[in-house]
Amino acid sequence: MWHSEVCPMIGLQGELQASTVSHFFDQMGRVLAKHPDVVVVDLSRVAFCDFDGVAALVGAYRRARQLGARLVLAGAQGRCAQILHRTGLDQILPPIPARAEAASAIPA
Repeated sequence: MWHSEVCPMIGLQGELQASTVSHFFDQMGRVLAKHPDVVVVDLSRVAFCDFDGVAALVGAYRRARQLGARLVLAGAQGRCAQILHRTGLDQILPPIPARAEAASAIPA
């Protein structure tokens, strides 16, 4: 987890699946406890995301909204981007192509 000049970012790496989502939820909880306006989840290093991973992203999205924050996905590629598209999550959370662009693409 790190902060840009604009907002906190959570960088994920490897696989986002049943055995790894609890770590993501822990990180998301720490970030949301600080009441940010926006949280960026960097998916650029996620090689694989299954339906448990998608469910975790949906849960994070809902929790962020409950707390008045916006969740932004950045850098999804390959199989991760495909699963976001197949599930329709990319329609709810339109991904930003690269983490470097995420902070500048967030509307004020």
